[in-house]
Amino acid sequence: MNHLLALLVAALPEVNLSLLRPASGSDGLLGVEGARPPADSSEPLQLQLGFDFGYKPIRIGLDGVSHESRSGGWVQLAAPLNGYASIFALLPVTLGQSGSVAQVAGAPTPSFGFSVGDIRLGARHAFLRGPIDLAGQLAVEVASGAQQSLTDDQRLVVEGLVALARRRGDVELLGNAFLRFRPPHDVGTVKLGNEIGLRGGAAWWLSTRSRAYAELELQSSLRNLSQQSFPIEWRIGTTLCATSAIAADLAGGTRLDDGLGAPSLRAVVALRYAPSFCSPPKRDTGPEPGLKELVAQIAKERAEREKEEQEKRLPKLLGPSESAAREALIRTEAADLLPASEKQAASRATTYGEEQSRDSDGDGVPDALDNCPFVKGPADNAGCPRADKQIVSIHENRIDILDKVYFAPGKTLIQSRSARLLNQIARVLKNHPEVVRIDVQGHTDSIGGTARNLALSQARAEAVVGALIRRGVAANRMVAHGFGPNQPIATNATRQGREKNRRVEFRVMQRRVAGEVTDVVP
Repeated sequence: MNHLLALLVAALPEVNLSLLRPASGSDGLLGVEGARPPADSSEPLQLQLGFDFGYKPIRIGLDGVSHESRSGGWVQLAAPLNGYASIFALLPVTLGQSGSVAQVAGAPTPSFGFSVGDIRLGARHAFLRGPIDLAGQLAVEVASGAQQSLTDDQRLVVEGLVALARRRGDVELLGNAFLRFRPPHDVGTVKLGNEIGLRGGAAWWLSTRSRAYAELELQSSLRNLSQQSFPIEWRIGTTLCATSAIAADLAGGTRLDDGLGAPSLRAVVALRYAPSFCSPPKRDTGPEPGLKELVAQIAKERAEREKEEQEKRLPKLLGPSESAAREALIRTEAADLLPASEKQAASRATTYGEEQSRDSDGDGVPDALDNCPFVKGPADNAGCPRADKQIVSIHENRIDILDKVYFAPGKTLIQSRSARLLNQIARVLKNHPEVVRIDVQGHTDSIGGTARNLALSQARAEAVVGALIRRGVAANRMVAHGFGPNQPIATNATRQGREKNRRVEFRVMQRRVAGEVTDVVP
């Protein structure tokens, strides 16, 4: 029987705070809830009152031995020592249990009524605070509970715990690792004693006064890693503020295996005094100022106000004189620079006029508009001989084509019938070095996806650039851009309109005018 009672003592969980820690005592929600000190050290005490119910917390598998349910509660007090450390005390009680061990030979009748459990005393300390919080907790359980209550160890129990927490926005992740030193108990093949455990969980802050959370807990005896000594339990819950200082916790969960101590169903309700969770932090305004401090504050505010007004008036007083001095300086500098700038402007104007009127072959077509500036030809054939019919014309900001660049359907392959057009474009660019850079623009109709058409138009523009490079045009004089269906010149509702929209255009981006490179306005 002593072994059976020892099993029940070891298997029944102590009052589990993992879902019900005071929010003012930590930023986490797990059983390590006390492993970080209170966030608001101005609260002298934190009080928590909780109730816990477990259905079938122990499944022993012996005839006539059962532990159907247990209801209990706890009271906890915590007090901060400073901004990093705090102490706490917890008193668990058993309100009632149902079950029977009468069939175990020689077993005394255990107490299934009200009883007080082992008192837990501990200290908490924070080691890191920031993006990741690190804290530790050391607790002892004094053998003060009623014997045969099924919830006491009858010996001193020591627990050490480390906690990590990280919060980003409305989500907080937490984790615990703990080591508990407790008396050894053997029940059949199950060896219980010192324990290690892990807890992990997440909290979602629904508002500044409420949250939801979920957690998973597992632990195992160091003496035997069998399934019965390895309870795993999950829980979900929520915290709501009833008033500006009172918070209520509701939680429930169940087991994930048949380990001793993991109930088939657990329900927890708790109330706690938590002003720092349910109301914004108090603003420290300091003591009420005395008469001397008040007079000094008024004098300081008056001096600052007068200084600000003086700084506002000063620009108005200095404005006219500064403006007059600045204007005189500008006039002097302009007078010094004007002859040189006038001479330079006159020289550029003369050069520009000569460039625009120059006719190298004397055919009456200025070189700037002549496709064949060194061979005579009529103006209606862009200054080239009639035998060389022109389908290209050059202008200030563009190169017009009377034909189009033909591609294989849906591809970037240029058809051979476009060779004549590309040859003339290349010859025009080589005959007009004053055209510093052109933009080869590809366009499509709206048939097909926009992304596909953008990629196709870009690839076709690059194919035209490549064809002109092979015909002797310098690569640094051309850039390629694909606009897809975004700049139609006709409707896409008809076949003829779509045919017009599938095109390549040539825009002049930069020209050399009077020896200087200038950008061309579209």
